[in-house]
Amino acid sequence: MRMASFESFVCDACKGLFARPQRSCRRCGAPTILSVNLSGRGTLTSFTTIRVPPSVFLGQEPYDVAVIDLDEGLRVTARLTVPAGRAAEIGDPAVFEEMLPYGPVFRLI
Repeated sequence: MRMASFESFVCDACKGLFARPQRSCRRCGAPTILSVNLSGRGTLTSFTTIRVPPSVFLGQEPYDVAVIDLDEGLRVTARLTVPAGRAAEIGDPAVFEEMLPYGPVFRLI
């Protein structure tokens, strides 16, 4: 299975990474923000299982939401896919799977 790269944004001046596009850098104020593709590999830092979702996600429960620390240093919040028969544990490796309208989806490996 081919792993997808994770599109993010980097400040051309201070090299700060951002998950979402910015008009200017939140760290140094520089106006030049560039799109970059990161590896999409990271580590599970935190997660929770949503059992009573907001109305927009009714019918999808239960589902996991996680904080993933990417290998390049960016921290993202994402939906987490856990393979059947496996339990998620802090420190597990995860990879970017796809970008949905509500945000990224990562999968434990």
